[in-house]
Amino acid sequence: MTQEEIRRFTEAGSLQTPCYIFDEDELTGRVQQIKEALASCSAELCFAVKANPFLIPLLDPVVGKYEVCSPGELEICRSYGIAGDKIIFSGVVKSYDDIKTALAYPVGEITIESVRHWQILKTCVPAGVKTRVLLRLTSGAQFGMEEQTIHTIIEEIQSMPDIIFAGIHFFAGTQRKRSKYEKELVMLAQFMTSLQEKYGLVDMRLEYGPGLCVAYFEGETVEEGAEEAQRLAEWIGGQHFPYPVTIELGRYLAASCGHYATRIMDVKQAGERKYCLIDGGIHHINYYGQNMAMRTPVIHHIPATGRKLEESVMGSEYMICGALCTFADLVARGLILHDPQIEDFLVFDRIGAYSVTEGSYLFLSRDLPMIYTYRKDTGIRKIRDRIAAWEINVAERVREENAFCIKK
Repeated sequence: MTQEEIRRFTEAGSLQTPCYIFDEDELTGRVQQIKEALASCSAELCFAVKANPFLIPLLDPVVGKYEVCSPGELEICRSYGIAGDKIIFSGVVKSYDDIKTALAYPVGEITIESVRHWQILKTCVPAGVKTRVLLRLTSGAQFGMEEQTIHTIIEEIQSMPDIIFAGIHFFAGTQRKRSKYEKELVMLAQFMTSLQEKYGLVDMRLEYGPGLCVAYFEGETVEEGAEEAQRLAEWIGGQHFPYPVTIELGRYLAASCGHYATRIMDVKQAGERKYCLIDGGIHHINYYGQNMAMRTPVIHHIPATGRKLEESVMGSEYMICGALCTFADLVARGLILHDPQIEDFLVFDRIGAYSVTEGSYLFLSRDLPMIYTYRKDTGIRKIRDRIAAWEINVAERVREENAFCIKK
């Protein structure tokens, strides 16, 4: 979706701000590039649902698996009719009910991240039903288990005909350089080989999140294609990684398809500083690594309908602040704008991952933004209307009393 296309929709009044726009053409094109890159090493592609659950129906024809990390995400998959054999039920905290619900779905695989998970699972597995488990190896953080714990669980699995050890799950972080995942893959190959040799395992795969980088901010190099995925695939293939691999991606897959449009609601000056106040804010915009607007994402200024920017007008630095009553609601500092005016649009790029679900939406009880999708052949389509946050931030009793009064 080009800036000219966004401009056309703003001028036509087709966008109500603040809103997210997810470009289906960009998303499917990028996924296809990544799949083609991974095909060279026969790796399967898995989408981490937490990155953007609104993309699930667009991705279902092209991704092999979904990583689901909560009961809520599982219900989202259920609502979209996602086949259970495509779901890996993950997550660092799983209750008895969570695991039982996942098994009843039934999901294709479930991760075990602790002795507690293992103890619960053993009491939940239906007799005669094969249950595939991935044992998560810790990277030294709160996720996963140490090697010896994994050995102990595999030893138990050996005598349990209804539980199948499917492989190892590993994820150590995000926005990571190539040297990190190369060292990890060497370590993981060695560990899995030790398991194979000790227990005679013949069917085992690696579920791996490499945390590939996305360029978010001004001055960073933006890779238009799937170069980093290609490098990863070349390394796996060149090293002849001895086990099947599923590559789990979220940010790297989804970021480039998203735009966030917000409207300038006020322009003012305090001392030497100039400010633009927008109808969005930090509760909607969340770039990894953006701390108090110390780094500036790619932002486009689109004038309101019928107004053209004068090229002769010199730009000035503006602080871009949101609609929340807190000094923390600063989304960009020192942004050069040319004659910004009330009702103009600011459009943030590469926001297709996490922001739509990661923001602190309930603060100040402002409405949750609208969500649109875009395709070149069909145009723009609303897939979620605004949601009133105030209804979540008031006691149920008060809502019931107000409803009663209104009816009377």
